[in-house]
Amino acid sequence: MLHLLYFITKKSSLSDEAFNRYWKETHGPIAERITQTWRYGQSHRIPFEGTNSPYDGAAEAWIENEAAMDALRQSPEYINGALVDEANFIDLNRVEWLVTQDHVIKDGPQTPQQVKGIFQLKRKPGWSLEDYRKYWIDVHGPIVCELPGLQRYVQCHTIDAAYRYAEPKWDGVAQLWVEDLAAWDKMVNSKEFIEGGWADGAKFLDQSVITNFMAQEHQVKWPA
Repeated sequence: MLHLLYFITKKSSLSDEAFNRYWKETHGPIAERITQTWRYGQSHRIPFEGTNSPYDGAAEAWIENEAAMDALRQSPEYINGALVDEANFIDLNRVEWLVTQDHVIKDGPQTPQQVKGIFQLKRKPGWSLEDYRKYWIDVHGPIVCELPGLQRYVQCHTIDAAYRYAEPKWDGVAQLWVEDLAAWDKMVNSKEFIEGGWADGAKFLDQSVITNFMAQEHQVKWPA
């Protein structure tokens, strides 16, 4: 199963409220019609001090394989539907695609009531892709699982095909779910985060280019 993340930015003419409402109420039902997606959701950015991502959210879709992804891009539901509608609310000069595979490090609830942190990551120079992936899962993953208040943790690893012609902007995305913003604030100010997760990240991640934002999910096409 592939996990597509489409990082988007609102048109400058739209307020945050108008952007989120259009994305949820108008675009969501249009994107839901794309038959190649098994699951489709929207991660709407919410204000939180200290986040630095240039994006206002991420559309997320899960599809079976690369063949299904190619079929999606050629489908009328995408070409004549979702793609056309994007121009109504998205700044198409400020978007970024990433195709990944999920590794669920800590299984747990995933509900619209939670908040989640989304981190766009790049490995440090000198690290091979193989070593980076192995360290992220085997060493860093268990450290992050010890963070207080963490309810769910998924690593989204950029697929091999993305490296065939050029170096991708990101090597993956980390997603961490907690109960609410108060729980997030407590977690990122904890000793386990500062001296554990963040300190360990410095060993294999280029922390100078990490971007992140807080979000709430709108689950549009969401089979059990």
